[in-house]
Amino acid sequence: MGGLHPETLQLVSLIVTLVSAGVSAVTWYSHRGGPGLRGWAMALLLGAAGALLHAIRGPDSSFRVIVLGDALLVAGFATMWMSMRRFNDPRLAIEVVAIAIGAATSLFVALFTLAWQAGTAAPLHSIVLSLFIFILAMLAAWETWRGRQLDRLQSRIVAAVGLTGIAVTRLIRGAMASLAGLEVVDAETRLAAAGYSIYATSVFILIVTFGLVLMASERFERQSALLTEGQQGPPGA
Repeated sequence: MGGLHPETLQLVSLIVTLVSAGVSAVTWYSHRGGPGLRGWAMALLLGAAGALLHAIRGPDSSFRVIVLGDALLVAGFATMWMSMRRFNDPRLAIEVVAIAIGAATSLFVALFTLAWQAGTAAPLHSIVLSLFIFILAMLAAWETWRGRQLDRLQSRIVAAVGLTGIAVTRLIRGAMASLAGLEVVDAETRLAAAGYSIYATSVFILIVTFGLVLMASERFERQSALLTEGQQGPPGA
């Protein structure tokens, strides 16, 4: 099965992730009230670090290198989720955000370690990673969508769709890993599926970043309009 070369796609995905983080950071700097942009940039940087460790590790890599790389990925998605929660509720203390991210990452490391030690036919540790990313990405998507009830930003739909796409793609990847471990599908099929999942994830990362930039612009324009109306005063004043 041809077409997509996983190693090349991993490099492209890493570049896409770093560029998206840069765009998010620059947009946040221009619009400090940008919804989730700073958290998204931090999440992407954590994810990029995890993806880099994943790309350079080999069959003889130590458990510490493997769990560190995967924990960085989970921490990135936890950051993504909590940044959207905090945007929807600015009263949420940064300490609570940090505790939630740390708790999610610690829980993942504990379950990942248990799954690694189980040593079953199916790669349980890989399934644990996929499930955590699926759950956290869906939570971030839900927070993004739920926020429409608060500010009515139409561009939230774009970011929510992108986050949902990331979640579904990761769930499919976890299912393929499970089927490959049970020898339901062969290694070639799993390799092809991994290539397509990396490609799809890169596309969805761009979609989410585009959605967040649109959200920042839409919110900035709305705030500017309200400020202009306030300066002009009520009609007939």
